[in-house]
Amino acid sequence: MKTISIKKLVVAGLLSTALLSTGVIPSPVSTDNYTYAASASSKINKTISIGKTYLGTPYEFGSNRSNTKTFDCSDFVKWIFKKGAGVTLPGSSATQAAYVKKHSKTTTNWRNLKKGDLMFFMSYKGSKKSDYSKINKSKQKITHVGVYLGDGKIMHTYSKASGGVRIDSFKGKSWEYRFVFGGSAI
Repeated sequence: MKTISIKKLVVAGLLSTALLSTGVIPSPVSTDNYTYAASASSKINKTISIGKTYLGTPYEFGSNRSNTKTFDCSDFVKWIFKKGAGVTLPGSSATQAAYVKKHSKTTTNWRNLKKGDLMFFMSYKGSKKSDYSKINKSKQKITHVGVYLGDGKIMHTYSKASGGVRIDSFKGKSWEYRFVFGGSAI
């Protein structure tokens, strides 16, 4: 019993010395998924909140990456993930898709996505489900990215006529048929 008490005393002394000399309070280190999940959830919520502050910001293909006056889809996603989660994503929807494939588990079923996941889409081929039925989506070029909000909703920007950054329901619309895959950037 005395050995345990002495070990605790030594650890407490070392910790106190470290705190007094650096002024830094260490955060608890956890190997469980709960701590990671709580941190990721906080980052996702912050990212989405920041994204919502840009609703209505005009769309511009190839937008100026150094300001927020206009966005294209990948610039918008890159900006909000940098500001909200501290994650620096690549610059295009295709390279963001490659990043997510490398760093995350992905899904081709949008119903398996989690809030804050990135959604990647192929080019528009028509408004009906049948327009996409014979297409091998895994071979398609990624041309669009947005952030999944849950409940079949996406936050994205895609054209001047659409009104800029917006939130859309995509179930049963061409967005659902164009969906290629999605996954986490965090």
